[in-house]
Amino acid sequence: MTPTSTHPEAAHCPMQAGTPRALLAPQDPLVLPLHRRVVAQYATDDVGATELRLYCGEQEVSFDEPAFFAFGESLAQQSRFTAGSATAWGPGYDWAQVQPLLNELLQAGVLRLASEVPQAALVTGPRPAPLPAGPCTEPHSWSEGADLMQALTGRPLELAYLELVLPIFRIAHIALDADGRQVGEANVFPKALRLDVPTQWRACIYAGTRHQVERPMNVTALKAMRQHWGAMTTLLAAVRTAYLQRFPAAQAGWTVGHVERLATCVLGLPTYLLMRTENPVANGALHPALSSLFRVTDGLRMVMHQMLFVPIAEPTSRPDAPVSSAQILAYAERNYSFHSEHGVCAGPHALIEEFLAVLLDGQAAAAQSLDPAAQAVQAALDDIEPAIDYALLGLQAHAVVFTLWPLMAHSYERLAAAAADWARVGGAAVQALAQRLAGHVQNLQRNSYLATEAWRSERIAVYADMHAQCHAGLASRGLAGDDEALGEQIAPMLTCTHARVDRQLEDLLQARLGRADGSDRHHARTLRDSLMTFALQTQAVLRVAGDAQSRLNRHLGRRAPQCAFNAADLNLHNRLQGQLPSRLPYLIDEIEAALQLRLAIDADSIQVTDLEPEVPALASLQPHTTGMVPDVARVLSTQTQ
Repeated sequence: MTPTSTHPEAAHCPMQAGTPRALLAPQDPLVLPLHRRVVAQYATDDVGATELRLYCGEQEVSFDEPAFFAFGESLAQQSRFTAGSATAWGPGYDWAQVQPLLNELLQAGVLRLASEVPQAALVTGPRPAPLPAGPCTEPHSWSEGADLMQALTGRPLELAYLELVLPIFRIAHIALDADGRQVGEANVFPKALRLDVPTQWRACIYAGTRHQVERPMNVTALKAMRQHWGAMTTLLAAVRTAYLQRFPAAQAGWTVGHVERLATCVLGLPTYLLMRTENPVANGALHPALSSLFRVTDGLRMVMHQMLFVPIAEPTSRPDAPVSSAQILAYAERNYSFHSEHGVCAGPHALIEEFLAVLLDGQAAAAQSLDPAAQAVQAALDDIEPAIDYALLGLQAHAVVFTLWPLMAHSYERLAAAAADWARVGGAAVQALAQRLAGHVQNLQRNSYLATEAWRSERIAVYADMHAQCHAGLASRGLAGDDEALGEQIAPMLTCTHARVDRQLEDLLQARLGRADGSDRHHARTLRDSLMTFALQTQAVLRVAGDAQSRLNRHLGRRAPQCAFNAADLNLHNRLQGQLPSRLPYLIDEIEAALQLRLAIDADSIQVTDLEPEVPALASLQPHTTGMVPDVARVLSTQTQ
């Protein structure tokens, strides 16, 4: 048995500190604090052996000896017991075996002496709202176009590029349903558009990691979900059927990637109804069954995202890894997926299990007779196929754009290494750049999910699979684009047409950082190569993402954009998130701030501008003849975030 802490601030074992307790006597009464919060799960360790793990708040207790599995299972059921009674928890236990286990658990703080713990009362009443006042005073819709993005980020964006900046699964967040509630509830993205809506919050009484925690649950949203449960499960079953027709391999067993896509397809239904050009659902008119469906399904999508992309508590899963409803629930409990920044999931275990049973296991939907007020739900059933098209097109665009961030992290490390090498023989300017880049890399490696090359490679592989699978799901509908693998489509390719920009960038780096006699020019070339590689990758991402967005726009009936989407626009998602200390500054912005060099990149051109007024210079590369002239005046010069 091994008790350890899962809390980052309590990594040491409590047994190693303080005064040792006296050995327990059989008659000593013991308490397992907040026992309903304890979660017991079987798992496989690094060598393939089965072990029982108890998650007790910030503590994790592992039993690796099968003889004591019964002891661990029984322990998880206890609230208050006498020490000696534990000998009856399994066959053949005697006091000589049980006493050391209980004493170790007592020393680790998992168990407490009853005399030290007052009787805890179950908290069931209302809780104060965990959110600050809503920063927004009136509802908004993304259909407002460029002005809304201008107000949020300081940079306009045409509606025809929305899905390149806002992931498909977040677009509906700001919309109001017919109950006057935002689809995203407390998790509205971006936070700046969250409205203050009357909400009832209560303490969570459900067993598991949510039990009696400080963060409350939103019972107003729970009431709406219960009211429309039959309609919701009817829609779930219909989306499941349509998904399996496109991805028949999933009928043999779900994978992590399949469940993430399926969840996104469910989210795509209300989102499509809001965003389509012809006969869109007006803001404030979305049926509450559809908004409730979005909220509960978004919880599942976030769990799958965590499994694919968050390598902290346990290793990430491959997109093709098999997964079941039971495994998803177990993962969510032990990884605190029922917890958000402000609250906990309000769904009872029975409803969560029923939701997964309908969506993944094919259980029949709950009985539902649609009254006239629910005709919108019936109409939504007729739009499932185009909604899935929209979801897959949006997810494909998301995969392309978000591949850029692990590539950017890699570029930061390459640039930092090149600058550090140059700084060993260079002057103050390159030494200052090396120090600046080293600070960013240190932050990357300490605080980011992109900290290691292995994590970045895993993330890129997930996006590549996402892109390919969406292509497969769109092929039969005539909406698929290039079938070449994503990695091949965005691979940097330096051709002879890039020579002018390449030389200009090298000359400017040498002028900023190098010796006057040019004796260290090879260092400028190394730095240039790293920066140019990222520029070429960015251009390829813009080109491939633009193709996905064009197909999506045609599907929605949107008009074509008037201006080119460029590298500065790619950073708008980060701007919507606000200041996050753990995030790297956008590399394009960082180069401008550090070196006064502006890189303006779109799908058809790369431009390098010297921003030092004493030495104005401009090199332009336009390898494709599209007739579109990049609108350089729109490029926003930003400071490091």
